[in-house]
Amino acid sequence: MLKRYLASSWAPWVFLVLTAVAHVLVTLAGADPFKMVDLKVYVDGAHHLFDGTLYDFFSEPLHLPFTYPPFSALLFGLISWLPWTLLRILWQAASFGAVALMIHATLRLLGRTGKGAPNPMQNVRGIVITGTALAIWLEPVRTTFNYGQINLFLAALLLAGAASAKEWFAGGSVGIAAGIKLVPAITGLYYLLQRRWTAVIAAFAAFAVTVVIALIFLPSETVRFYTELMLDPGRTGPVWSAINQSWRGTLARLAGHDVSTGWVIASLVTVVIGVAATWWSLRAGDRTGSFLAVQFIGLLVSPISWSHHWVWVLPLLLWAFFGPHRRRPLAWLLAAGWLAATCSYVVSILIAWQYEGEPASRPGLHSWLGTAYVLMGMLTLVVLAVLNRRPLPLQDGETLSSRPAATA
Repeated sequence: MLKRYLASSWAPWVFLVLTAVAHVLVTLAGADPFKMVDLKVYVDGAHHLFDGTLYDFFSEPLHLPFTYPPFSALLFGLISWLPWTLLRILWQAASFGAVALMIHATLRLLGRTGKGAPNPMQNVRGIVITGTALAIWLEPVRTTFNYGQINLFLAALLLAGAASAKEWFAGGSVGIAAGIKLVPAITGLYYLLQRRWTAVIAAFAAFAVTVVIALIFLPSETVRFYTELMLDPGRTGPVWSAINQSWRGTLARLAGHDVSTGWVIASLVTVVIGVAATWWSLRAGDRTGSFLAVQFIGLLVSPISWSHHWVWVLPLLLWAFFGPHRRRPLAWLLAAGWLAATCSYVVSILIAWQYEGEPASRPGLHSWLGTAYVLMGMLTLVVLAVLNRRPLPLQDGETLSSRPAATA
């Protein structure tokens, strides 16, 4: 039955349309129907490009500042002229496309589709369309849609680069993404550990180009951002908020105040475990696992990782369902844990329970529930390390000669 559905030329599309309609209805029934407050910040930032207030204005109604590198503001200026209603519609539609690209690129990285795929699978189109329809209900993906965030586009760009055979594009995707939003720069570790020097150089070059372009058009704002503002995590919002699913946010909620020393120690432990998971995954030939390990390192150690930054859960689920360890119970248990964490909307519920200006301390249950993504993120790194510590088992008629050689 499932195979017939996935092979159908129309059934997955019908499912996607039904999901899109349900998405619209649920959003309209919510408290902030299609306000897309982060997209509003992007547009407002573009309107303050040349008046010297790019990092001083606040976008209403939530009084949000512009926090991205100046290069991103220049990019948003290319779309800021569109009517607000039309822009929101186009952004939503493009976000669906970004999810589909994430899924397809992940399957390519897994070696399950694409030219010369070592372990090809059938009905890829049906899987991509169905996966897109289902992915929107994962909390990080859904909130990215609701806020009008850019996370899906950056993740799709990075995954497309990782799945590409072109080193300049692989590295360039990292540099451009970092020029738009600094956090994706962690992806460079994936190429650095493989000694893929062309990709590493391309990443540095692409990022440098974004900085130079910003310096040409916005010299003072660019200098101010890279020497001052990017070092201030508090500027993006309260560190203690339940929406901040990083080690720093989690420990602040548990302790009742910002815990600088504890956060540093937790981050160092995370880096050690994460690099080990990345390295062992590379040696085992699990490119997707190593790529995701790097992303989870970045999410955990960043001072601010809003819940919608965790869109990397989507390719992780694909890794669990279609990757080299798809028949191992530990991978399925990890996927079940992430589905419980993201489909329960526990983070969104905690956000709704907190109040503006609330101090970091809160009832113990709220604090421990607020560790959901961080604990699952650490568990993900441990599982990747454990499963890839030994050579991968052969799957579905796969031979050692058909498996891509590890490049580490």
